Amino acid sequence: MTLLMWIESWCALIFWTLLIAVMMQRTQLPPRLFVRNLRVFLWLFALTILLQALGPNFSAAPEVTDGISPQWQVWGISISWTGLLVGVKYAWRLALLIFVTGILSFTTIPTDLTDGVERLLKPLQRWRVPVHELAFMSTLALRFVPTIIDEAERIQKAQMSRGADFSGSLIKRIQALVPLLVPLFVATFQRADELAIAMEARCYRGSEGRVPFREMRLEKRDFVLMVSMLVSVMMTLMLEKWMWF
Repeated sequence: MTLLMWIESWCALIFWTLLIAVMMQRTQLPPRLFVRNLRVFLWLFALTILLQALGPNFSAAPEVTDGISPQWQVWGISISWTGLLVGVKYAWRLALLIFVTGILSFTTIPTDLTDGVERLLKPLQRWRVPVHELAFMSTLALRFVPTIIDEAERIQKAQMSRGADFSGSLIKRIQALVPLLVPLFVATFQRADELAIAMEARCYRGSEGRVPFREMRLEKRDFVLMVSMLVSVMMTLMLEKWMWF
């Protein structure tokens, strides 16, 4: 994800598109699961391309604009060809980020993800960084997302049974959501308070005196993955340096 935010070369984007496609195929999950995540961000893709196409752009390389007409005139509106290309590049890069996030969330349970983050950040404990607490908070946040969604649906159905209308124009739907937020926040804080009481009843004291339930050890596939990632980074650097377009 860090590399995807940094790369600018079209060749590097194509390389990572093929690499992510292979990763998606290796998950053996139906492609519609990954495509469904993109539907939520279609407006963001369109807005990114539109803003780049209509506004002046100085981030494209000179090689991209050589021999290409810089602007189009459509209904009296100037559309920059360079900005359009840059907008497509940014939208493409954002789509790849969403795919990578989907691969991570669909193939890794939150507990394993938390254990991995805690293991990676463990050296920061020398500077009294609460690594365990940060990782545990991340797990709770991930765990509470579906719970809050279910609570919101329950409250919405209860209000609809009492005559609330969540249809109509965008302004009306936003106004109808305001009464939904108050009981949702109250229910969320109530669940958080119950969780805190349950943790105190079980004598939870953070990382002090705790030992891992499961020891994590590097295996052969971990080394294969690290070597593959190192090769991918080197390929990306080469494409960025010698193949800008």
